[in-house]
Amino acid sequence: MQQQHTSHSKHDPNAAMDIAQKQWGPAWLRGAMAFAVGGALMQTGFDFLDVHLEWFSGINNYNAAWVLAMTVLPVGTGILIGMIYGYGGKYLAHFPPAAVLIISYYQSMQMPEPAGMHLLPMGLMTVFIILQMEFCAVGGFFGELFVRRRTSWTSKYAKNTDSERLPDDRDS
Repeated sequence: MQQQHTSHSKHDPNAAMDIAQKQWGPAWLRGAMAFAVGGALMQTGFDFLDVHLEWFSGINNYNAAWVLAMTVLPVGTGILIGMIYGYGGKYLAHFPPAAVLIISYYQSMQMPEPAGMHLLPMGLMTVFIILQMEFCAVGGFFGELFVRRRTSWTSKYAKNTDSERLPDDRDS
């Protein structure tokens, strides 16, 4: 009888999903790790590109490095956050760029600007923060897809997600 059960699981394509669906840690640990790694990656990317979104010196301030910091960096960071956290990573991906940019703006308020630079008004900086958050969320969505493509969306052997199912109108 036991031998028959193992032969059945070898031929069932979903049988391995009970192993693949297990997460490497609880949601709070994955969230803390994804937040920390995302924030570190954002700050490292800004430092590597030598871009300070909070400073403005005129139209020559907008160059290729600035465009990369506004688009590719947050999307790449979001992908990593989504892959670390898993399902729900697109929501968590909003917060690391906001934290990094708010801290950076606060630090720039406390020190004098470099020669020829001006601190952006808070309203424009808020627009940049929101853009960074949304680009990072798009990356978080793709990170979730990459993880789900590896582990599958459906499995009768394991719980699929960290969240509860929404009620259906037909259930009531």
